Amino acid sequence: MPLLNSLVVPDSAQEFPVPKEQAVEWFQDTAFTVLDSANPFIPMGTQWGSGYHQVVEESDWYPNLATGEIIYWRVTGWEYSADYKTFTIHIRKGVTWNDGEPYTSADYVFTFNMLKEQETLYGHAAADEWIESVEAPDDYTVVIHLTKPGPRFHNNFHFWGGSLGEIRPEHIWKDVDPTTFKNWPPVETGPYILYGVYPELEMFVWERDEDYWAKKWGYFPAPKYFIGKKAPPPDIYLEDFVAGLVDCPLPHIFGWDMIQAAMTRTENITLAPYLDPCALGVSAFNLEKYPLNIREVRWAIALCQNREKVSALYPQAESSIPSKYPWPVPEYASFYNKYGPMADRAMQRIEDELGLTFEYNPDKAAEILDDLGFTVNPATGIRETPNGTVLSFEILSRPPPDVEYFVNTDLALELNEIGIGASVRTVDPAIWHELTQLGDYTIGGGSLCGADWLSGDMLGTFNNFHSQWYVPVGTRSMGGGVHGANPRYKNPELDAIADQLATMHPDAAEAQSLYEEGIYIVLRDMLCSPAVEKMFVQTFGTSDFIGWPSEDNMYVVPYVWWPTFIFVLFQIKPVAAPVTVVTTTLRETVTTTLPAETITTTVTATVPTMDVTSVAGAGIVALIVGVVVGWLVGSRRS
Repeated sequence: MPLLNSLVVPDSAQEFPVPKEQAVEWFQDTAFTVLDSANPFIPMGTQWGSGYHQVVEESDWYPNLATGEIIYWRVTGWEYSADYKTFTIHIRKGVTWNDGEPYTSADYVFTFNMLKEQETLYGHAAADEWIESVEAPDDYTVVIHLTKPGPRFHNNFHFWGGSLGEIRPEHIWKDVDPTTFKNWPPVETGPYILYGVYPELEMFVWERDEDYWAKKWGYFPAPKYFIGKKAPPPDIYLEDFVAGLVDCPLPHIFGWDMIQAAMTRTENITLAPYLDPCALGVSAFNLEKYPLNIREVRWAIALCQNREKVSALYPQAESSIPSKYPWPVPEYASFYNKYGPMADRAMQRIEDELGLTFEYNPDKAAEILDDLGFTVNPATGIRETPNGTVLSFEILSRPPPDVEYFVNTDLALELNEIGIGASVRTVDPAIWHELTQLGDYTIGGGSLCGADWLSGDMLGTFNNFHSQWYVPVGTRSMGGGVHGANPRYKNPELDAIADQLATMHPDAAEAQSLYEEGIYIVLRDMLCSPAVEKMFVQTFGTSDFIGWPSEDNMYVVPYVWWPTFIFVLFQIKPVAAPVTVVTTTLRETVTTTLPAETITTTVTATVPTMDVTSVAGAGIVALIVGVVVGWLVGSRRS
């Protein structure tokens, strides 16, 4: 197995160290700086964009937002005790690590104890707060005794559920220091293993594991290789796609204008439009930086976001959607049906009490600053506070051609118009996260990726703004904030709401007033300010593989950077041996008992045909539950 620098590097960036027709290529926007580490518990311990997070590591279960499925993967299910203080999870027999060792309950026990003992690891805070003890009655059963009722504890084990779900192989990690261990080459359970790293090409290559555990159930990727590579400039990126050298462009930087150009030059293209859960705008204000600690200043900045304008000027599809509320919540029906009316009432209350509305109104923004005594210095044209502080902010952003940059630049120009000295600082995405964790920023402009969209529960947002994550500037935060950007926010009232909700079932009658008050606090305090919802068009090249998700067959969320992309790789087929992609329509009647009512829903879904009966019998795909669990996306536009 070739490793770092052990193969001859090709002469051109358009060449590959493996046969192109056997590989799926993902060209993305992150510079590679971590070349030999896969430790998810430490800062800079993994390399985003390499492919590791997508095709090498796995999760216990996956919510498929495109169909409403719950996919039980490394586990077959779980249950709670009546008081929600004991959580039992059942491991699938036959799952193995890529070194052949079985995936068992001993790995869970080891991981949880390690996180409880090691205070500097990501995941320690959650383990210390929630896990009283853990036991393994047998190799495939884990019983976790919680410190308090935890009806949402299972959400730790789906993809992007947090560090508690990063189960580690005991036989690999038990004799190492987890604060420095690199886990390289990675020992994980996913379908790909390391082939090589090519720094000169800014490229990671992963090779299909021929002994992958799910192969015996019919889940095996068609591409022999998966390649993660830093994307070239836009003009070269477009030419590479048209030439069939890129299978999965990143829609953040392969925008709608490039997609339209590609469609005029090649027929080897499939489009999969899908509403991303992370809006673009202000992810975080650093409340430790005066005068951003003043709520009215944050509102003044938000009033300068011209949402209609940026939605029209910088679309990522045929149309984009201006954001409606100042929160990190996607415009999914599952959220808006439940929390939308609460947000409407909160915004009306804010208008009644503070005279503020979430709109584009630079005149109102200037009025707010005038009332605060932030007057324009005639010599500079920039406002100053009563203590002489120049009103100047730097907006941290990804570089162009990411649409995020243009949204942030437009905000900076609008702020300049009302006497705020604003500028945009561009950094690599990995550096953006590093700086916002350390508090070395004033305004974090970026994606508003919250903690709620996978679970459909607003509690994740409240937890992200919990005072437990407060640390002073210069100290690394170990959690909290929108998309990891810690705002250094403290509010005992919101803390109390989050703490109470954490022990309640989300549908409990007594929880609803707490949700409503928490939403009011988040919106009132203007902790983030989205501008535009991202309707991404994930584009696929069909020169080498077919069967990609599409507008007509969205069998899984199409995004190449999501961990659910392994289910795309299981479905696609090589063009050299084309097969017709057959779909089967399933109708499943689901009866779910909630605290106050019983709901019976019939859901229709189109899924890839793969002997669904036997697969479901094995427990891989449990149920089509769409509307009932509230995960079904309510808005998809072409």
